[in-house]
Amino acid sequence: MRKYLFSALLCMVMLVGMVPSAFAATNYEECMNAIAEQKAIQAQAHAQANALRKQGYADSSTGIQAVKATWNAAQAKIVDNQNLSKYTWEDIRILTTTVYNEAGQTTEQLRQYVARVALNRVEDKRFPSTVYGVITQPGQYNTRYATMEAANAIKAKDAANGTKYWNHCKWSVMEAMRGNTEMPKNVLYQANFTQGSGLWKSVYFNSGWFASTSYFCYG
Repeated sequence: MRKYLFSALLCMVMLVGMVPSAFAATNYEECMNAIAEQKAIQAQAHAQANALRKQGYADSSTGIQAVKATWNAAQAKIVDNQNLSKYTWEDIRILTTTVYNEAGQTTEQLRQYVARVALNRVEDKRFPSTVYGVITQPGQYNTRYATMEAANAIKAKDAANGTKYWNHCKWSVMEAMRGNTEMPKNVLYQANFTQGSGLWKSVYFNSGWFASTSYFCYG
């Protein structure tokens, strides 16, 4: 009997060890957890403000204004995570790979702009309604960007060179997904030439060994 129980427990341990990879939290779940944390901060801030009011402090007082700032900061993070929760880890991976290949070694501004153009396309009825569809659409980006191999190649190159381009690009993508990239929704084209119905903004970049101008245009 003991031998049987030991074997059963061993199997359970092995299964538990396998669970994290099979049931890893999705981006949506992580965003919901982050939102719950921020709502708890807001509840605490609200309670602190009420406690100060009962002590006779006016809303214009330094203490209540500080608590309000905490509440507002939490609200901004809630909105960020609500926006980000619309996307999957696969969306983030594909767009990170795309941004790396299009503007990975340029600037944070350019990386976010590239990401935002792709996301604008996802939201525009004239283009596919998914990140995968937009990036693999014939004649637009590059279908290779959507592969796991392309993402792994970037990470391997970073590991070999001691660089962090993957992380930089991922951050840019997630900022664009959070809605923190200022760009009109109808900017749908990004290239080294003008196209579409007119120019929104051009950005010049010069690294010392490479120079280019990126044109972001209306659809």
